[in-house]
Amino acid sequence: MQVPQCLCRTNHECLDALKSLRLLLVVALLVAFAGGFAPVHADGCASKTGYYVASLNANIDPGAASFMSTTIANAEAACDGHIVFILNTNGGDGGSMESMVASISSYQLWGGNFTTLVAPKGAFAFSAGAYIAEASTDIYMVNETVIGSATPVFPLGTANTTITKDINAFASYMEALTAAYGRNSTATGLMVSQGASYCAKGTRTCPSAQLLHVVDRVLSTNSINGSLSALGVPPNTPIQTPGISSILISIFSDPNVSSLLFLVGIFAILVDVFHPTLVLSFAGVVVIALALFGLGLFGASPLAIALMVIGAAFIFLEVKTQHGVSALIGVTVFIVGFLFIFQFPAASASNPSLPANGTFSSIPSITYALIVALGAAIVIGSLYLRRIRAGLMARPKVYDSSGTIGKTGEMKTDLAAGGKGDARIGAEEWSVTSNQDLKRGDPVKVIAVDGLELKVEKLEK
Repeated sequence: MQVPQCLCRTNHECLDALKSLRLLLVVALLVAFAGGFAPVHADGCASKTGYYVASLNANIDPGAASFMSTTIANAEAACDGHIVFILNTNGGDGGSMESMVASISSYQLWGGNFTTLVAPKGAFAFSAGAYIAEASTDIYMVNETVIGSATPVFPLGTANTTITKDINAFASYMEALTAAYGRNSTATGLMVSQGASYCAKGTRTCPSAQLLHVVDRVLSTNSINGSLSALGVPPNTPIQTPGISSILISIFSDPNVSSLLFLVGIFAILVDVFHPTLVLSFAGVVVIALALFGLGLFGASPLAIALMVIGAAFIFLEVKTQHGVSALIGVTVFIVGFLFIFQFPAASASNPSLPANGTFSSIPSITYALIVALGAAIVIGSLYLRRIRAGLMARPKVYDSSGTIGKTGEMKTDLAAGGKGDARIGAEEWSVTSNQDLKRGDPVKVIAVDGLELKVEKLEK
C-alpha cells in the first residue's frame, strides 16, 4: 500500500501514517472476526438451551445418588441447560436423598433448569422421592401418578419426643425446599407430618396435586414420550438410565444385602478353616470386603460395623473353643450390630438441621428371617464341622511313612549318591534317596523318612 506523497510533508510522517493505517485495519479485522461468534460464558458454554433426559425407576440409595451426580456432570459438560428427570420411586435413605438434592442445587446454581417428571402412568414420588421432586425448579406429573407420604421411618423403641422433634425437622426441611419455588409449603409439610399424598387427578382421599400447587402442572398424557414432547424436549433425545456402576453401588449399599454377604463371607472362611483349600478363604475375604464397602456407602455408624466385626471374631473363636457357645455369642453380637445400622445412620453433613435418626428405609421381614437362618447355620455348622474334623483326626493315616523305618526292600531303579530313585519297600513302591550309589535289585533298608520320601542304605548280605 502506498501513501500519497502530497499528504506527507516528510518521510517520517509517511511512515507514521502507514503504521496507523495498518493498526486500524487490524482492529477492524478483529472486530469483524469476533462478530461472527456468539459470546462465550465464563463456564465455557456458548449457550444452555439443550435438553438432557434421565430416568430413575428405583429406590433412593447411594446408587441413585451416583446416577444423579453423573446426570448433572454430563448435562453441564454438554452445556445442556435443561434436565428432565423422570422419577418413579417408593423412597429410600435420607443420606442419599440429601446428596441428590445437593446435586440438583449445584446444577441450578450453574444456571440450569431442573425438572422432575413423575411418570409414566402408575408412577410414584413417595418418601425421599418427594423431597427430590420439591427441590426441582419445576415438577410435572402425568395421569394416575402420586406424590407424597414422606414421613421418615423410625426404629422400634424410639421415644415419642424424639419422633416428634425429628418429624418437625424434616417437615421444616420440606417446607423450605417447596417455598423456594413458590409452591404450597403447607401442603407439602403435611406429607411429612401426616403422611399426606397428592394425586394427579384429585379424589376424596387423595387431593389434587396441581390444585393445591404441590406440583406445577399435570400433563394430559400417560406416556413418557408424550410428556417429553409437551415439555418441549426435541424428538429422539436419548433417555439416560443408571449404568452398571450405579447398579452395583445400589446392590452393595443395600444394608440388607451387605449384612448377608458379611455372614456368608464368615461362613466361607469358617468352612475353609476346617477343610483348608484357600479358595473359600479368599472368596470369603472378598465377600466381606464388598460387604464393608457397601455398609460404608450406606453410611453405617462405626458402632454398628464394630459390633459386626466383634461378632465375626467370636465366630472365628469357635475354631479354638469348639463347643458352639462362641459361635452363638458371635451371631448374637452380629445381629445387634446389624440392627444398629438402621438405629444410628450417619448424621447429615451438609444439612445439620436434619436429624441423625432420619431414614426412609426399613428392614424387610425376609431379611430378619435370612439373618437368623444364616446365623443358626453358622452355629450348627460349626458344631457339625467339629464332629467331622474329630472323626477324620481319629482315622489312621493312609500313608504313614514313619512306619517304614527299619523295613527292607529292593531298588527298582539305579540311584546315584545324593540323587533319587524308586524302591519297593514291603508291598509298596516309594521314592527314595541315599548317600550311596545303588543299583537296580540291590537290597536296601529304610533308615529315615522325610515326608513321603524315604532315606535308604544298602543292606549288606
